[in-house]
Order: sequence, then C-alpha cells, then structure tokens
Amino acid sequence: MSSFKTEATELIKKHLKELQESAEELGGVFITGIDGTVAVIGVENSKKKIIFQTSFVSEDVNKNLDAQVDMQDLLEDKGIEAISEHDFNIAIGTH
Repeated sequence: MSSFKTEATELIKKHLKELQESAEELGGVFITGIDGTVAVIGVENSKKKIIFQTSFVSEDVNKNLDAQVDMQDLLEDKGIEAISEHDFNIAIGTH
C-alpha cells in the first residue's frame, strides 16, 4: 500500500490547483473506485470531471475501499475534504 500512497501523493501534488478549485466550488471532491482504481472526481464548468485516477489497486472491494480512505487522508492533509456522492450530486445539481 505504500506504493499506492506514493503514487497518490504525486497525483495530488500534480493536480493540487484543480483539486482546490473543485473543493472551493463544491465544498470537497468525491472519491470512488472505478475498475479497480481510485478516482478523484471534481467539477469543471459545472460538470462532473475525473481530476485523476490512480493505477490499478484491486478488484477486491475492501482493498479498494482501504485505498479510498488512504486517498481521503492524503487529501485532507492538503486541506481538501472528501464529500459523499449524494452531496456531490446535489452540489452539481444532478440530484
């Protein structure tokens, strides 16, 4: 899992401005699993946009959820909150 944290940290650093902009507009970003990866979703022009997606983590739901929690912790260290899918959809008006 340390290689995941290394990759996630690099992705956060690379996309920090975009993450901060989405968090400012929405109150946070949405973290989810997509095809065994961890994706961080924000907004661009009021539409859902994948800000970044990690390399493959696992098809195992529990391992992927653990990686999502790690991603949440790393984002929170940078002052970016994770929001639920429900709150995300309300924020972009697709509820």
